[in-house]
Parts: sequence; structure tokens; C-alpha cells
Amino acid sequence: MANLLLSRGHEVICLFSEAFQEGLADLRADIISNAPGVRVASFHVPSPCAACAPDNAWRQMAARMLREHAIACLEPEFVHVPALLADGWGDDAIGSIGVLGVRAPTSLTQYDLIPLVMSDIYMPPGAFRDYYMKKLEGVKQADLLLAISEYSQREAIEWLGMQSEDIVHISFAADSKFAEEPAGGLHDVERTVSKYGLRPGYLLYAPGGFDARKNMDRLLEAYSLLPEDVRGRHQLAIASKLHEGVRAGIEWKAGTFGVQASEIVLMDYVPDEDLMHLYRACHAYVFPSLHEGFGLPALEAMFCGAPVIASNCTSIPEVMEMDEALFDPYDPQSMAAKILQVIHDPDFRQRLIAHAAIQPHKFSWATSAELAVSALERKHAALKNAGWHSTPVANLPTCEDMLARLAKLVANVQPSEEDLELFRACLKANLKAKCI
Repeated sequence: MANLLLSRGHEVICLFSEAFQEGLADLRADIISNAPGVRVASFHVPSPCAACAPDNAWRQMAARMLREHAIACLEPEFVHVPALLADGWGDDAIGSIGVLGVRAPTSLTQYDLIPLVMSDIYMPPGAFRDYYMKKLEGVKQADLLLAISEYSQREAIEWLGMQSEDIVHISFAADSKFAEEPAGGLHDVERTVSKYGLRPGYLLYAPGGFDARKNMDRLLEAYSLLPEDVRGRHQLAIASKLHEGVRAGIEWKAGTFGVQASEIVLMDYVPDEDLMHLYRACHAYVFPSLHEGFGLPALEAMFCGAPVIASNCTSIPEVMEMDEALFDPYDPQSMAAKILQVIHDPDFRQRLIAHAAIQPHKFSWATSAELAVSALERKHAALKNAGWHSTPVANLPTCEDMLARLAKLVANVQPSEEDLELFRACLKANLKAKCI
């Protein structure tokens, strides 16, 4: 996207937070190497400011204001925010729209609204719910949303009341490395399979976590419905980071369904290189998720040639585009029937493999970038025609203006003298910062 913007004559500046020092130098170097011509700048915020800690309330809002001021000092014609909802609760990542009171036209990448749509699971009453709902108000202030799927586009229209002309479907893609053949050929693949204690014929799921939408319990129940001799020949392999207590919980749940310990393999975190091997060697990749903004694991698995069967919910059918590969993830019987079909029907499995050779190539970063940049240009032109113009740095709020605005935004919290000194120090450092 950055390179496409540059090729069309636009200036591009990537702005990073100095709160994340680890890896910042490598990230800058990566941008300079892969997108020469992109300028890099950074900003300072008071830390700690993670929203999950009540003591950080003033610093959290102050950090948002400082970030927006740093952006405004660049006098941008358009601001793109890669993620607004996903960060800032448990870390010092900062994202907001409209806190400063002065802003440029802004676009956001819209991934999903899972906590809102599944609020009974993800957002019980409490601090996180309040935080997320306020973040959604920021999303609604965006001039343009770039949705990663048609489903996420519809979701934003339905749940946020966004106008259809203000949200554009740009699609998504997988890392090209998933399409590469393993350097060591079949031997490396077989060695990886053996390393994780797997036998030929295993069924694979890489959920990327074990929260409720990943649907682990129903997958275990569906697996338990397979005949015992089938389970004996087809292990269920789960590749995902196992946090404390998760392994025991999955093993206990599997046991309640009558699944034997030898029939399920919990592999913990698997690096991408190994995961690609596991995709290539599995009998089938099973993707039972209840809710996805896109459904990247299914695309990655197909890139590696895996026969994929998947949930018929949310965005996943868009990624699959093969009705006979889908099942009802809320119904273990439906899931079990589809697993048995891919085990017992070689023609069906071969159709899935043939589909996997074609389907992933319909998604590309080049296409997504073209759709995104064209949408940005259209929106920018429309706003300029309507009379928008950038605010000169000389007209931006002063330090005291910003502190007065903060006093209204966080009226129930009094900053300490240390907080005020840190705010002023961050603002001073930001005003001195230069793009490189």
C-alpha cells in the first residue's frame, strides 16, 4: 500500500510510538528497505498508560491527545490507522480519533466487531466493556473504513450504523511464504510430522488461541462422534500456544466425550515453518470457528495444498467459496459428518485439494492495496471538494489548551505533578521530532 501510494505521487510517513522501543529500529529498517521513499517519524507518550489499570486513566487520555497532536504537526492530508480496537487495553499502544479536537481525514482498517457481536461472551459489564464501547465511538468518527471482508463490511454497517459509502471492502491475503515449497522437500515435511508425535492421516486445527469463538469444545465433541477405529487412524492435532491450565482443560473436556489421550495431540506453539509442513501433510484441515473477520488460517492451509473443511459462518464462506466444504459449526453432528466425508470419500478430498490449488490465488496484497488506495483518493477528493483543509501547526492547540481539554475529558481524575511534567516533556520531544 505504501509503495502504491508513492508510485502515485503521494508522500507517505509512518509514525511509531516510542513506547515500544524493542524492535523499533528493526521495524524502521524494514520499512526503509521494503518501501524506499517512505519517511519515518515517532512520538512520545506518558507510560504506563495501558487502559486496563484504573491508575492510568489520565495518562491513557493524555497519550491519545499527544499522539493526535504529533500527527497534526505533520499536517497530513489523510491519516490511516491500521488498528484502533485491538490494542491499548493491556499494553501502551495508543489509538484514537477526535480527542485533540483537530484532525485530518482518517481511515481505519476494519477487521471485526467480535467483542460487540458476541458481547455475552466477550464483554460482560465492567471496565473492558466501557473501554471498548468508547473505542467504538472513535471508529464511528472515521471518514473511511477499509474492511477486510464483505462480512466485516456488512457487520460495520449493521452494528455501527456506518453508511455504505464510508466503508469499502478491500479483502485480505496470506503471506506469500505459505505458497513456497519446503526447502528440504518431502523429507523435511515428514521429519516435522514425526517431531510433533503425529502419524500420517492426522486432522489439523491451528486455532490461534482458545477463546470461545474458536469452538474447541464442539470440535472435540464432533471428533468423539467418529467411530473409534477412525479416531485410531486419524489423530486430532491442535497447533496453538497453550497458556497455563489450557492443556489440562482440553484434555479433561476431551475425556468427558470419551476421546482417548492417544487420539489428540496438543502441540503448543508451532512456528510458521513447521506449521506449513503440517498443513502440507495433514489428511484435512478443520476450521470450526464461530466468528472471523476474514478467516486467514483456511487461506494459509489451502496455500499449502491442504484439503480444508470449514465453518459456514461469518466471513469464512468468502474465503472458501466452496459450499460442499462447509459445515454448521454449532452442530457437532454436521461437523462430524463433514470430517467423515473427507476421510471416506477420496473424490471429495481430491476436489478440496484441487480447489486449494486455485482459491488462494484470488487474494493478493496487490489487489487489496489497489482497492485501499483508490478508496483513499476518492474520499480525499470528496472532502477537499467539500472544503476541508489541513490545520497549520501554528493554529494547533497549545500545551495549556490541551491540558484544559484533558481536564474536561477526564474530569474524575486529577493528574499528579509527575504526570503533568511527563506530559510537557513528551509534547516538547514530539515538537522536536523529525521525519527521516
